[in-house]
Amino acid sequence: MDVHVMVEAGEDVGAVDLGVLGEVLERLDEVVAGARRFVCGELGVTEEQAGLGSPEVDVYGDGWMLRFAESGLEIGEPFGVGVWFEGLRPVRVEDLSEAEEIGH
Repeated sequence: MDVHVMVEAGEDVGAVDLGVLGEVLERLDEVVAGARRFVCGELGVTEEQAGLGSPEVDVYGDGWMLRFAESGLEIGEPFGVGVWFEGLRPVRVEDLSEAEEIGH
């Protein structure tokens, strides 16, 4: 699984909560399964309809998101579906259909 730490130029890397990241990675299967259930519940679709695959962890200075790079949902084109967390609790589905690609 890919893990991305996303910081802006000049942003303090120390703002990234590595403790939460460690806990996410330790409980990854549970977190991914919970994110799938959350998306399906929020959008009223089955796991088969959602087609959520290729999960990635994106960590920012102000939180983290699990992104399913593959999705059978319209909101998942072309960049997938994101699930924002507070700690290990999913709190919001992120529609990435209008997102812009960022350079590496």
